[in-house]
Amino acid sequence: VKGFLVSRCFIDGTIGYCYPVGKGDIKAVIELIIEDMRHQSVPCFLFGVGANEAEELRFLFGDLFDIKLDRDGFDYIYSSEDLIGLSGKKYQPKRNHISFFKKNYNWTYEKMSKENIEDCYNMNVEWLQTSGSLYSEELEKELQIIRCVFENFDELDCKGAVLRIDGKGGAFAMGAQIRSDTFCVHFEKAYSYIRGAYAMINQQFVLHEMQNHKYINREEDDGIEGLRRAKESYYPVKMIEK
Repeated sequence: VKGFLVSRCFIDGTIGYCYPVGKGDIKAVIELIIEDMRHQSVPCFLFGVGANEAEELRFLFGDLFDIKLDRDGFDYIYSSEDLIGLSGKKYQPKRNHISFFKKNYNWTYEKMSKENIEDCYNMNVEWLQTSGSLYSEELEKELQIIRCVFENFDELDCKGAVLRIDGKGGAFAMGAQIRSDTFCVHFEKAYSYIRGAYAMINQQFVLHEMQNHKYINREEDDGIEGLRRAKESYYPVKMIEK
């Protein structure tokens, strides 16, 4: 629309419009979104609104929008140097997990490719089936998204990593570059009963695929308590507000 990408999706009985991406007259595009909102019969909102976009909205539209911080949606940003080196006392638990993994498992690292990507999908299916209390409809939806990404892996210019234990998939991660200095990790899966698998895939993926990036974006925690603790335990250098 007028040189901008505009997307609209249905979320839990509401309609969300992603903040327009592009160059040109953004006010005219947002006015079209507002007009579209007024034709809907359910509540509507803008998402993907960062601090700069929030200020832009206030400047262009005054108090028309009710703008609120979404802590569950904040992105966690890490230093790639930190995630590779895991230096210092605060990362001792991570180093312990990785040391245990290396000593106790017959493991190999592989780049994700069309040759092993189906193994990753099958592992995700099994991971979901054995997730027990962690199972949710959201994880079912995520599985569909992962399938879509895998089917378009090269077109999306993604990179991924696979850890095998005794030749079988034990963990995988994947993502893509989103800025010249930033790589974003979109998905990371490991079997929880394999001690150190998450710490290992986290470190190895950055070590092998992201050394040329200063920052790693590991996305949001969605307000999930365990996920928030895990992301905080890697000590982000900053948070991206939404």
